[in-house]
Amino acid sequence: MTSRVGSVPAWPALDHRGRAWEPFQGSHIRRFALTSFVILAAACGGGKGTTAPGLGDGGMTYTPTTSTQQFFDQVFDAECAYYARCGMFSDKGTCLDSFARAASASIGSLAYSIDQGRTTLNPSGEAACIQSFSNLSCSLKLSGSSVVNDACSSVVVGTIASGGDCIDSGECKPGLECDQGSCTASCCLGVCVPTKPLVTIGGSCAGDSACVDTAFCNQTYNSATGMFDNTCQARVAIGASCPYYGSCVTNAECVGTYGSQTCVALAKDGAPCASSGVSCENMASYCDPAKGTCQPRLKEGSPCVVPDAGSITAFSAGCLGFSQCKNGVCTRLPKVGEACSSPDAAVIDECYLVGTCVGGFCQAKPPQPVCTVAVAKAAAADAGVRD
Repeated sequence: MTSRVGSVPAWPALDHRGRAWEPFQGSHIRRFALTSFVILAAACGGGKGTTAPGLGDGGMTYTPTTSTQQFFDQVFDAECAYYARCGMFSDKGTCLDSFARAASASIGSLAYSIDQGRTTLNPSGEAACIQSFSNLSCSLKLSGSSVVNDACSSVVVGTIASGGDCIDSGECKPGLECDQGSCTASCCLGVCVPTKPLVTIGGSCAGDSACVDTAFCNQTYNSATGMFDNTCQARVAIGASCPYYGSCVTNAECVGTYGSQTCVALAKDGAPCASSGVSCENMASYCDPAKGTCQPRLKEGSPCVVPDAGSITAFSAGCLGFSQCKNGVCTRLPKVGEACSSPDAAVIDECYLVGTCVGGFCQAKPPQPVCTVAVAKAAAADAGVRD
């Protein structure tokens, strides 16, 4: 899966080239493998630059229609069943209580686009897409990524023709993408243009160009021009030297000291991982710092150790999803309405998956403001970049 204009890499658990995805990063619905759409939290290329009018605190929010909400609910349910099956959470309900609840606050922009007819849901594709989760591999070798990508590629179909205004590539008709220029605001106005072909090995990947899946974009400094050259190069094989993370073949990752890094195969259960720093192949495992090998993730009530001072995630200590290593024990995180406090490292809010700890109790995350063409146009006019 490759990043496109007006979009972001889809399915981080499937597109991380070996790096372990963790549920605290959010639901895949945010970067769904429908090839095109993203919602506000990831839309428009990032959160830097001018903030669009109407976004942020007090901005416009949107409640999806019943049919659209049902679609998201089905996706969350299927995704959480997958993570429970793969041992990332103790059960599906725990998953739904945590990151699926948090993600549901972030679907406003996409839901608005669907309900306004700027994108449409393909009923025949929905069932196949949701069913594909049951065929998805739990291995970080990513062998199942094409299963989901293929099944979900036609679920959301854009309706905006070439030359039309857009806020995301998912709004454009098939064969088109949303070109947002150099905009880096939280809500960007773009125009639907023909999709750029993926660049083959040896071609330039400068700007928003993307390489084919068998290649990565290698950036090297050109002393003659004083500029960086960006070229698509074949992914590096296991055992060979690599320039940086993301440059290896799909079942390996680039580890080691900068300047002497090597592509190392993902570690199997029971195999060494701490010495090289490589991730575990099995999603249900973590690199046990005491044993130095890949071991099953820890259930609630199990002894645990936060390996580094200031560590911000329970997963770094090997606890299952929606739990943290607190006072040396894997402890379930509080739900909305439950009491909360700071963890051992005192660097995160215990309610970070579902909301915010206020007055000693978890309060739910408010719905994220919606990015629409009207809001994006106002932002563009205010910034003086596109009428």
